[in-house]
Amino acid sequence: MKTIITIGDCNGIGMEVLLKALLHIHTHSLLPNHTFTFCGNSRTIIEYAQKIGYEITKLKSSIVLNKTIEFPILEIAEYSPVNFGVITETAAQLAILSLETAILSTINGEYDAIVTMPISKIALSQVGWQFPGQTEMLAHYCNRANPMMILATDTIRVALTTIHIPIKDVSGAITQSGISERIHKINNSMKNDFAILSPRIAVLGLNPHAGENGHIGKEEQDNVNPAIMECFGWGIDVHGTFPADGFFAHGEYKKYDAILAMYHDQGLIPLKLLANGGGVNITAGLPIVRTSPDHGTAYSIAGKGIADEKSTVEAIMMAATIANNRKNN
Repeated sequence: MKTIITIGDCNGIGMEVLLKALLHIHTHSLLPNHTFTFCGNSRTIIEYAQKIGYEITKLKSSIVLNKTIEFPILEIAEYSPVNFGVITETAAQLAILSLETAILSTINGEYDAIVTMPISKIALSQVGWQFPGQTEMLAHYCNRANPMMILATDTIRVALTTIHIPIKDVSGAITQSGISERIHKINNSMKNDFAILSPRIAVLGLNPHAGENGHIGKEEQDNVNPAIMECFGWGIDVHGTFPADGFFAHGEYKKYDAILAMYHDQGLIPLKLLANGGGVNITAGLPIVRTSPDHGTAYSIAGKGIADEKSTVEAIMMAATIANNRKNN
């Protein structure tokens, strides 16, 4: 099996946690018979690795890390100097080209999965990048509308109804048809990507107390509950709406295979707390497998050698699991 990994922002922690993760996977023989390809500029990668104390050498079309692990490189011509913690145009351009190249190569069947390292959305927007996030760029190139982000650990999976939009726009973006479409995507992802034959799905309310029968907002009555009833009638084991605070505080989430949250922070704050430094970002509903570590560039600690690779290890392992599950299905 083959996975391609993007370079992300070369001024953040992405390459550090990636190198640490790959060394961990190699040392513990977690994915034998698996090839990992870096999609980036070899000069930038070597410069980065040397700055954080790794021994790294370049061969014709690969690099060797600590004299033991060889990784192929899909070379990107755009070189960027490594300036830890700094937004630069060259880093942004390299991140975009790496992501675009990796996506197209995976769509063309050259790789079984893509793992994307963190980017700086501010840096990319400054050089004309038109997407709210990597999830939306992947959906664009895969020609899929309404990409669905799932943040997951081995035991908790939280999907989002809306992703990178302002809070003031969330209510207007919640429709019965949209909720139904999300529930179907979650159900299919649990079956195809996670090999859960009969997934049990929970849906959170938008408003405090899930609207309290319309006294604190009408979105649940008008759109969310009808969508749940519709999908339940089609044979999907879906339940709700649940008030988000009590649902997580009282451990109700443990009863479900997947949870649909209404907006970004509603689902991701509890997920990240429960993940304790782990967690994986998955884009569901695409013809290709994509995962990413569940954190950003962390400029404040970039280059210090203290970044935790746990989420990156999990992202790589989960990409392999999903790709294998899809092949088996």
